[in-house]
Amino acid sequence: MAIKSGIWYSICWEPKDFANPNSFIELDGCPRFFYSEDYRVSTFLRSKLEDEYTHLYVKEIFKTEIFITNENGEEMPTHYRKGIFAPGQNIAYDNWLKKSFSINQDILEKMKIKEQLFQKKVYLEYSNKIIRHDMHSGINTYLPRGLKMLKKRLSPDLIKDLKIAPALKLLENGLAHTQMVYKGVYAFTTLTREEGSLPTELFDLQDRLDYYLKLTAYFSSVELKDLPKLNGNESLFCTAVDNFIRNGLKYNNSSSKKVNLSFNGRYIHIEDNGVGMSQEEFDYFCLPYKRKENNYDTGSGLGLNIAVAIMKEHECDIKVKKLEQGTRISLDVSHMLEDGE
Repeated sequence: MAIKSGIWYSICWEPKDFANPNSFIELDGCPRFFYSEDYRVSTFLRSKLEDEYTHLYVKEIFKTEIFITNENGEEMPTHYRKGIFAPGQNIAYDNWLKKSFSINQDILEKMKIKEQLFQKKVYLEYSNKIIRHDMHSGINTYLPRGLKMLKKRLSPDLIKDLKIAPALKLLENGLAHTQMVYKGVYAFTTLTREEGSLPTELFDLQDRLDYYLKLTAYFSSVELKDLPKLNGNESLFCTAVDNFIRNGLKYNNSSSKKVNLSFNGRYIHIEDNGVGMSQEEFDYFCLPYKRKENNYDTGSGLGLNIAVAIMKEHECDIKVKKLEQGTRISLDVSHMLEDGE
């Protein structure tokens, strides 16, 4: 049957095997009604339902004809059908209906969430394709070649006469920043793919963070001291550390905001002079979309969550301590050190 949007449908189930107790377990908890909000989502409703409830098959789906009102004054769909099945003909069904509708709502909500997640996964896969292939050439081939050709054709004297040295510098820095961001986003797309593994390499954290931070407006507020070489994903690891740094600068009332990074042979310490945060508070604000109350700054509330997720991918334990002034975040990188030292 063609399913239209904005209509309640009644679902009739039948066990595939009456001797199998799992059939009746599923029968007790399967959805009996379906409200079609979007005909595109529900086009393959029958197959989706049977994929979810493997011990049952959908005997019939029909447009709900008769509704009753529950104790909350809400209209509930029924399996009653004019001239076929009427209220009062089956007391057991009448009593079951209220219980079933409550269960049905919970199940349908879960099915709707799964459908939304599936669609978002499709969007994500397509975005991955665009990022990994379509954007790659422009960012890493055409723009660098164009800038290189432009600089070849401009002599130092001509650049000075045209007063375009600052503009060229902005183009160079902008391209370097874009390539760095692209590299990090590319690494993220690897994590979103099924069975995607984290690409790793040996990199000098001191050198890479120094380069990474020089392209930011807050470079002068960050001090790096004797950071080690690590085996990991350079782009993602630097992104996570940068998120911790920005968080320490953002929630900071000091007249001179500062974040210091150091290494003690096992832990990388990220220490700020901000408002301070305990381990318990850190764990809470690491949840997606959690932000401090009365925080009117722009942001998604995902910075800490993403940073922690990246550290988990690197199998780094995180310890947080609230200081007399500020916070110390300690990352255990002992297993990532060069030659395991």
